[in-house]
Amino acid sequence: MEKTKILYFITRLDQGGAQASVLSTLKTINKQQFDTYLATGPGGRLDHKFKGEEGHLFFIKALKHDVKAKYVFHDLVALVQMGLVLRKVRPDIVHTNAPKAGILGRVAARIFWRKAKVVHTFHGLGFAKEQGEKHFKFFVWVEKTCAKFTDVLVFVSRKNAAEAKELGIGKGVRCEIIRAGVNFNPILPLKFDPVAKKASLNIPANAKVVLALANCKPLKNPLHFVFAAYKVLQQMKNVYFIFTGDGPLKDQVCTLVKNLNIEKQVLFPGWRNDALELLAISDVYASVSLREGLPMSLLEAMSMRVPAVCYDVDGISEVITNNKTGFLVQPSDINTFADKLKVLLKHPQLLERFEANIDRRDFSEFTAITTVKKQERLYRSLVPPTKKNGGRRRFFRRKHKFTKPTNQGAH
Repeated sequence: MEKTKILYFITRLDQGGAQASVLSTLKTINKQQFDTYLATGPGGRLDHKFKGEEGHLFFIKALKHDVKAKYVFHDLVALVQMGLVLRKVRPDIVHTNAPKAGILGRVAARIFWRKAKVVHTFHGLGFAKEQGEKHFKFFVWVEKTCAKFTDVLVFVSRKNAAEAKELGIGKGVRCEIIRAGVNFNPILPLKFDPVAKKASLNIPANAKVVLALANCKPLKNPLHFVFAAYKVLQQMKNVYFIFTGDGPLKDQVCTLVKNLNIEKQVLFPGWRNDALELLAISDVYASVSLREGLPMSLLEAMSMRVPAVCYDVDGISEVITNNKTGFLVQPSDINTFADKLKVLLKHPQLLERFEANIDRRDFSEFTAITTVKKQERLYRSLVPPTKKNGGRRRFFRRKHKFTKPTNQGAH
């Protein structure tokens, strides 16, 4: 049986939920039925994951991560480079991920290789009103336009799907909910020592730990993490806060931490490759993001039985049950966020109850295996194993017309 060729586009292989999801799919998809290829911008922290994948990995050299007017020329060059990859691979399915690659990849597919079915996954809507009304309206218009080039839109959360529908994105386009997925049976290193791990971060063995696995970008909102930590530390001294990742706000938040004189207890250690070990020494997971699709870091926290305090945005409430497995707080309500952290940190019995609730919760829809199986079913529905795509396709999707069935028995 001839394999179905799938070409994935993603902006860059940095550490993040979208990247982790794509890498998980590439690793576990049925190789007897699907032949997978990946095209991405260079310079990602996870590029090394594809050593030995010559012929199946393509770097789009002009593809820049940021969406800025000064990169318009680079974007046009990247569009052509994507087109050359499409012509070389000749995929049956193009699956785009992340905002920039999602836009350019879908346009490239419709210009250079219309035979392919096109799937786009929203790992969260990549625009927010916090970025400005004009910016928000522009990207809503862009996504509406690109939806016309798309056969299936995939959302990782129901809230994202509902918001897209309300904004008119994907009207008349097939939509699917396929969750982000992680391994819910994580295995720590054989000789893992939590006391030694804490010591490596200059954290006392008996200290409480609050962890955020994120990055220092505006929508991840690290400044609110610092302010909440400051409020907690005014009343509780033996608590340490860790915010991983890097980004444009890193210098600003580090300066703020220093000015508040809490730099010994609010740590920004940069990118880490030991997320499970950090979760293993943590008492509470924290998320102050202003936008999320379905954060895989939060799922990892659940897999390690770490209760969470989160701003209630997008798909987070589909993972966290308020007052049972964590606390949900209205976005930007720093005082309540800090209060909920203090409640969990001060009451070990409540933490234990939340941990037990996490144990009882059914997370089967959020497992990596479930995610990949749903993706495989989606691909087979678009390109059945016995039938390959062929022929030219219209630039825009053809809208299906439905007619009412006639009543054969009427006289």
